[in-house]
Amino acid sequence: MQSADSQETLARERFQAGRFEEALRLLDLAVAASPARAQLWNNRGTVLATLKRYEDAEESFRRALALDPNFAGALVNRAHVLMELARYPDAISDYERLLRANVWFPYARGNLIRAKLQCCDWQGLAEEWERALVEMRHGKPVIPPMVSAALPHSPEDQLQASRILTAAKYPPARMPLWPGVRGRHERIRIAYLSADFHAHATATLMAGVFEAHDKARFEITAISYGPDEDSPMRRRLMATFEHFLPVADKSDAEIAKLMREREIDIAVDLKG
Repeated sequence: MQSADSQETLARERFQAGRFEEALRLLDLAVAASPARAQLWNNRGTVLATLKRYEDAEESFRRALALDPNFAGALVNRAHVLMELARYPDAISDYERLLRANVWFPYARGNLIRAKLQCCDWQGLAEEWERALVEMRHGKPVIPPMVSAALPHSPEDQLQASRILTAAKYPPARMPLWPGVRGRHERIRIAYLSADFHAHATATLMAGVFEAHDKARFEITAISYGPDEDSPMRRRLMATFEHFLPVADKSDAEIAKLMREREIDIAVDLKG
C-alpha cells in the first residue's frame, strides 16, 4: 500500500502533466490516510479548483486552514475560489487577513482591490489603490495586469504591471522551442488558439473571418482548449477549419510543441 507521501508525489506529477482526475484520485487516497495534513487538503483544493469544482475546492481549503490557520497558500487559494463563486465579501476578508500576515504577499493587494470593485465596497478603496500603484512602480508584484487594465491610470503603469508578471511567470526558456529554421509551405499556416470555439461571443464575432480566408493561400487550424460541446456554432467552425485540434487535456508546453511539429507560421491568440 502506498504512503500518503508517495501518493502526494504521484499526484503532483499527474497534475503537472495535466491529468487532473488522476491527481484528484491520488489525493483522495492521501487525505484518507493522513487527514491531519493541511498541505494535502490544500493540494486537493488546487486540483478541484483547476477542474472548476469551486464549492468542493473551497471546502478543501477550509479544511486546510482549520488544521493550520497560518497557511498562507491555502488562504490565498481560498480567496481566489471565493472570487470564482462571487462571494466577494468573503474573498475581501481573506485577502485582508493575508495582508495582515504578510504585507508583501504577491498580488494580494491588487486582488483585494478587484474584490472590492466587484461588490462596490468603496471603503478604503482609494487608499488601497494609491498604495498598490506606488508599490508597483517600485517593481513589486502587486497589481495583476487584468486588474490594472480595469483602473484609470497611465499606459506606462499598465505596461509595468504586465512586465512584472511576465518576468516572474514566463521567464525565457533555457532551450528555445523554435531553432530558427523556417518551414517552406505552399500556403501560409495559421493557427487560431481559443477556449471559445463553441456557442460564445468570440466565435460569433470571428466565424465569418475564418470563413473568409483564401484557402488557396492559407491553411488554417483551430487549436481548441475549451469545452467540447455539440452546438450549431461548434459544427460550423469544425467545417470551416481544415484542422480542428482539441487540446484541453494538454499543457501549454505540449500545445507549443504541437504547433512547432505542424510548422505553424502564424499563431493567433483569441483570448487576449
